[in-house]
This record gives sequence, C-alpha cells and structure tokens, in this order.
Amino acid sequence: MKKNLKIVKSTILTGIVLFSVFAALVPTAPAGPIAGLASFIEVNWDSSDKPIVPRGEMRSLDLDIVYGVTKGAFVANAVFPFYLGRQVTIQLQVVEASPWCTASLPFGTLTTVIQNRPDNLSGKLNIRLDEDAPAYGGGFIKIKASVEKIGPIDGFDKEFTLEFQPAYLPLIKAELPETNSKRIGPMDTASFPIEIENLGNARTKVYFQVEDVPDGWIAVVTDDIILDETAGSKGTAYLTIRPPKGFGYHDEDVSVRVSMVPARAENTQDRGNPEYVTVIVESRGFSVIGAEVIIPIVVLILVVLFVVYFLFKRYNK
Repeated sequence: MKKNLKIVKSTILTGIVLFSVFAALVPTAPAGPIAGLASFIEVNWDSSDKPIVPRGEMRSLDLDIVYGVTKGAFVANAVFPFYLGRQVTIQLQVVEASPWCTASLPFGTLTTVIQNRPDNLSGKLNIRLDEDAPAYGGGFIKIKASVEKIGPIDGFDKEFTLEFQPAYLPLIKAELPETNSKRIGPMDTASFPIEIENLGNARTKVYFQVEDVPDGWIAVVTDDIILDETAGSKGTAYLTIRPPKGFGYHDEDVSVRVSMVPARAENTQDRGNPEYVTVIVESRGFSVIGAEVIIPIVVLILVVLFVVYFLFKRYNK
C-alpha cells in the first residue's frame, strides 16, 4: 500500500515539474499552428460624418480599431492563457485611395496586449481632397492592417476599404475681359461683359445681383448662368448701365458693384459665399432730354419779354 502511494506521489510531482517546464517554455519557444488560434483586426470609421470639402485643410478622421484573438479548439483554449499579456504590434498602412485624394496615417503603428476579450483602439487618418474631387461622388481609401505571428497564434493581414463623399466646392473666378471703367455721354449706355469660370467640382448655377445703384441711374445684369462641371468651364453675363438723362450738362462718376453667388445646379440650396466685381462709369456731356418741357417755357418767356419791350417802346414815344 505504501509502495503504491509513493508511486502516485512520484507521478504527481513529475507531472507538476513537466507542466511547470512547459509553462515556462511556451511563451518563448516557437510553436506550430494550432487550429482556431489566430489574431484578427477590424477597422472602421463613422461613415455618417459630413462630406469632406475639397481644397480645404487636411481633415483628421477617427478610426475605430478592434484587435482580438480567435480560439476555438480545446487545444487552443488550453494554450491561449500562456500568451495573455503578451505585447502585440499592429501595423497600419494606406495602400490605395481615390486619385484626387491624399491620405496618410500619422500613427502607422499601434501596440496592445493579448487579452481574454477584444481590445478597442483608436487611430487617426488624415485626408485632403483636390479641387477636382467630384461633389458627392464615391471616394475610397484602402488601409492594410497586419500583425505578425505570435508563437502558435497565427498572424493577420487584410485590406479594409473605407468610403466617403467629397462635398460641393462652390468656387468661381470672375473677370471683366474688356475693361472695368467706361466714359459715356448722358444719352449713351455702358455694357460690361462679366466672364465667369467654374473652379468647383460640380455643375454650377451662378446668381447675379446689382448692389447700391445711385439715384437716377439704371443698372441691369443677367439673372443667372449655368456652368458645366468640366474644369475651366466658362460663361458670360452682361451688365448694362444707363446714366441720368435730364436736360443739361452732366459730369458724374459712379461705381456699381455686382454680387455673384455660386450654387450647385442640382440643388441650389447648396450655395457658396458671394464674389464681387465693381465697375466705374463716367457720364460726361450735354443732354437734350427734357427740352420738350423747357422749350415752351423759354418761348413763353421770350414772347412775354418781347411784348413788354414793345409796350415799353410805344410808351416812351
């Protein structure tokens, strides 16, 4: 009986020693793959975030990153506890993006440790869009996430496609191709063509409005024009100005400002800030407009003077 008890004790002690040696060696010794034991990563961002404005400053977006280890088989569950707390290095890399998009990861390396449950990490992605990014078109960025093999835990290597939308860029350029000032007579009309170029990223409707017209002057401008989304698309509006035409000599200078508001043609509520052009008109010369009222009065005065002169002359005789 005592002999059997000694055998049992020896077996137990030997098992404990072997198990301790195995536990000490497992974290550092290379091991072959164990079914179901592998790293995994998920990369997401908030796709509901507002569209990104092209040609703006670099925009930083938050990335949601999840790291964990899958473990399914009995052997995997038995080995996994020996790797708890082991450091894990996650590599992130931008591998592809829309041609009009520049994307970068300020922190391409993240570290965590192996835990019993997935670990939530945060990352940053910087994006800048060129002016030719199509308004509300489909944009994408592919990010590669990878983790090297850790002992019996298989590594991970996968590309994630993140989608976004460029915003409308309400950008126009206005020029006065002929001149910004004219001298005319009070009986004449000054006309100024206004050339508009679309520098935005969608079909654009431009609204025109004359501001601060001086009393007695008349200024009329084209209501609106539509510019194609093709880069460099141009259109022309016309501003017409007429000075006062009251009878007499005129010597007047005025400036007239025109506002131009770009809007997305498919949704004109999506508008940009107004641009302005200013023209100067000089009215110089004599106007006979209104003479039809003044001439009868002058004639009447002359008749009265003649009658008075005639009567005065007879009276002196």
